[in-house]
Amino acid sequence: MLARELRKHDELLADVTAWLRDEHEQTIQEAGREANLVRMLGGSTGRSMSTVWAINDYLPADGGPPLMVRYAERPELDAPERSIARGLADARLEVNRAISTAPGLAVEIEPLAGGMPVILAWRDGLERVEVGETLVARVVHATAMATVWGRAARFPADTERRWRARLAALPIDPGQAALSVLSFHPDDAAEPLPDELELHAKTWSIDDEEAVLEAIEGENVWASIGAALPSGWAFAWPREASSGGVDLGGWNDFAEEIEVARLIVGEREVALFSGERGMLAEIEAHLQVSLCGLIVSHPDALAA
Repeated sequence: MLARELRKHDELLADVTAWLRDEHEQTIQEAGREANLVRMLGGSTGRSMSTVWAINDYLPADGGPPLMVRYAERPELDAPERSIARGLADARLEVNRAISTAPGLAVEIEPLAGGMPVILAWRDGLERVEVGETLVARVVHATAMATVWGRAARFPADTERRWRARLAALPIDPGQAALSVLSFHPDDAAEPLPDELELHAKTWSIDDEEAVLEAIEGENVWASIGAALPSGWAFAWPREASSGGVDLGGWNDFAEEIEVARLIVGEREVALFSGERGMLAEIEAHLQVSLCGLIVSHPDALAA
């Protein structure tokens, strides 16, 4: 039964492709411009996932529903075809954790944002998924065993905290939220600051983000660790592990060094974090000198 359903599923996808090419090529091109960065940087997986975003999430200029919803409403579809088409239209982009595998049969995943586990059919590249990995995918529930709409993107298990931080700061609009997920790569993001530590913080106002970034990147004491979440650029102040200090967990390039402070440069504000008040005061004094004229101090240090 499942094999028959999957053949029907694949046949329908071929018809969807032809329908889009014949009737909605301009809309796909318009949507593609919004997802161009994903297509450029994501390789074949990014191209596949951005195309599905254009079909499932993009709202065409005529004000009507997404294209996949329109396809599912076509009167010439029979009942099985309509069921599969509606399943595709309803498939939302989610970030999941692989929790078990049954080689040759299935992969079990659960959404990081909460929800029931799902068992996916062992196909479409899922054969390579390992337990603990993060899987970005659209799950379709239109067959006896769930499948994936388009390709799925896999990420190592140690990126889960960065994915959770990204999910906590998504836009409200579902289409833009999906595009934000597609545009995110955990390797380009700083590890979230630890929740269990008592962090001490100092903030400054800035007028020229580019000038601040240029000044910091010109020093040899800061190490860039990627985009901060939800926004801004993050830099680590490293120290040798043997010298002690509270590790903020974002310095992973060299085993002998830890991150003892983090500086996050946003559009209008600079924030400094450390697990030690003494370290905070030391780096605060350094920043007042190295960024003189670029930052305006806020009155009080904050405890985060």
